[in-house]
Formats: sequence, structure tokens, C-alpha cells
Amino acid sequence: MSSGVLGQYDTLHGTLDAIARLREAGHRDIEVFSPIPSPEIEEAMDIHSSPVRVWALTGAITGCTLGVLLTAGTSLAYPLVTQGKPLVSLPPFVVFMFELTVLLTGIFGLVALLVHTKRPVINLDPAYRTSFSVDRWGIFVPVNGEGHAAAEALVRETAAVDVEVQG
Repeated sequence: MSSGVLGQYDTLHGTLDAIARLREAGHRDIEVFSPIPSPEIEEAMDIHSSPVRVWALTGAITGCTLGVLLTAGTSLAYPLVTQGKPLVSLPPFVVFMFELTVLLTGIFGLVALLVHTKRPVINLDPAYRTSFSVDRWGIFVPVNGEGHAAAEALVRETAAVDVEVQG
């Protein structure tokens, strides 16, 4: 269990205020628990975009490229000339390219989602409380050494309903 200070809040506004004050005090690696998805918290935590979209784009480009290479390679490896048509012709390959694009986009997106959300969760975070899934927000500030008192005082100054010191 890591040591730190856990503050529980009953309003989103109080949570956002606490995040802002903690970040102003230099705490950058705080962990926030929320009962609902909240873009306001992401903005307060300075999270701008998900890296999953880059993975999905990489999967799409890889799938389309593999679709072209597989179909063209197969046509060139096993040449079957029909009615004088070219061996490598794009229109018959489009369906296969599209299918591989969709397949690899989905696979890359799923893998990225699992990697970036650290799923599957085998052990819950020790700072997690069941109330964070119902009606409360939580902020865990990891603190080592002598920063406990200052972090605890800062969390108590905000609208924290409950404050726990761990470690």
C-alpha cells in the first residue's frame, strides 16, 4: 500500500476545486476516483486526448496496407489471366482491404483500451472505496516523508467530506 492522503468529496465542484489546489501546490501524480465519467475532471487533470485513437489509426493503416499486399501478392504468385484483365486490379481488392482495415482497427483499439486503462483489474487500488462508484468522488495524493501534514492540511482546506491518511 502506498502512503498518502485520501480525500472524499460529495460534489463535483468540490472535487474540481481540490484538484486545482493540489496541482497548484505541485502534486502532479494525484489519482481521482469518480462515480461518473466527467470531462471536467479530465480537463482539470490536463488530460487532452486519448491515445487509443492513435492506436486505432495505426491499426486501420496496417489493415489497409496488409489488404493490398495480400491480395496483390496472391494475384502475382498465382497468376490467372481472365479476359486480358490486369493481374493487379484495385476494384476486386477493395472489399478485402476494407475488411482488414475494420478488423485491425477494432483489434488495435481493443488492445490500446486494455493497455491504457490497465485492464483487466485483478487487484483494486488500495485507495478505492465502494462509495466512489455510488455517489462520492475521491482524490488520492501519494506523499512520502514529511509531506503528509502539508498534503493533509491542503485536502482538509477543500470541501472534503472525509480525509484519510494512509501509511
